[in-house]
Parts: sequence; structure tokens; C-alpha cells
Amino acid sequence: MTYGEKAAELKNTLNCAQSVVVALDELTGLDEATARAASAGFGGGLRCGEACGAFAGAVLSLGLTVGKDGRGKPGQPAAVACKQLADEFKAKFGAIRCKDLLDAAGGDHSVCNSFCAWCADRVAELAAEAEKAE
Repeated sequence: MTYGEKAAELKNTLNCAQSVVVALDELTGLDEATARAASAGFGGGLRCGEACGAFAGAVLSLGLTVGKDGRGKPGQPAAVACKQLADEFKAKFGAIRCKDLLDAAGGDHSVCNSFCAWCADRVAELAAEAEKAE
């Protein structure tokens, strides 16, 4: 099972952010309970329709993988990876904002599964790329 498949499956019982972070727990080093707790407030577009929860969970996961050295200033690996993720997500799905994504889907929340799957798989790829570059 890929990270994306796991995230999509977890979306049946967790919010979007939790689905991504829990799916990536072996990469981030978080245990499931911590992964769930750390990302609980990110679902629903940070609970106010803003940044997509799957995207927010992916950014958190990038910080724990690519940014494990704690360097997050512009131009450093975590910042570069997060910017790349944002550009790719927006190009693929048309927006990053949860409300905009759901409005484009006519309010159909089932589209969130694809956001979760894509984010989890893309974080795994970006983390692997960063590890190779070290």
C-alpha cells in the first residue's frame, strides 16, 4: 500500500490533515497518537475554510522530514520543498484554500480523498529526494 493509498483510506475516519500525517508516520517518526494530535486542528482548512487540511498536513510532514535539521528560512531545504509542494498542489488542483477546492467540487467532500492521497505520496517523494541530496 502506498502512502497515498493509506492516507485515502484513513480519510474515512480522520480529517484530511490527520490522514496525511498519520499515513506518513513511519517517515516522520511520530507515533500514531502524536500524529493525530499534532494535526487535529488542521482539518477543515484550519477549521475555517482556509489552507486545505491535506496540504497543511503535508507541510507539517515536510517539516518533520525534509526540515528535521530545524532550518526553515527561505532557500533552505524545508522551505524549498514546501514552496514546491504549494506550486504543484495549486497547479494540479486549482487552489490551496479548502473553501475554494470544495466550491469547485460543488461541495462534494469526496474530492478530499484525492488531495490526501496526492499529498502523502508527494511528501514521501520530496523526502526521498532531500535524503538523496544530503
